[in-house]
Amino acid sequence: MARMSYQYETSPRKYEPEYTTKKRTTKNVQNKKSSQKVSENKKVAKKENIKKRLEQERAKKLEEKKKKTKQVILVIAIFGMLLSVSYREISVMEMFNQKKDLENQLAVIEKENGQVEKSIKEVESTLDWNKIKQKATDELGMESKQAIPLDLEKTDNVETDTQFIQEEETSWLEKIVSFFINR
Repeated sequence: MARMSYQYETSPRKYEPEYTTKKRTTKNVQNKKSSQKVSENKKVAKKENIKKRLEQERAKKLEEKKKKTKQVILVIAIFGMLLSVSYREISVMEMFNQKKDLENQLAVIEKENGQVEKSIKEVESTLDWNKIKQKATDELGMESKQAIPLDLEKTDNVETDTQFIQEEETSWLEKIVSFFINR
């Protein structure tokens, strides 16, 4: 009997054992045998239940693993797409920067060309061709060559004989007949 409350002193209820012994009788032996069969059936049923629960748990774990792998693959795919988009944006920005650099270089070169053309025009304007000619003849011993006049005839070298070829219009039937006759 289970004790519900604490017993003071040395009460016999305090020292009473919590279990009771049963005497064996033939009924108990038969009941025990039948109870053993029932308990064996229960054990088998428990084992089957345990196997079913284990299979269900394994199936749940497998489904969870599948879900997790799908999620991981999805995250990796999204990361890959973001990486490719960012790489493309970076390459476009690099090309844009290269374009800007080339435009700046072109502007510098055009400015230099303008300055060179301006300096060339200044030098040309200060040149005196008569002084150059005189220096060439005096210092270098060059002479200017006298021009020899050429006498060209005033006539044209184009032929004026023209022949006009007139074609007579013939019908397709006449062309077929003439084709077979001339053969």
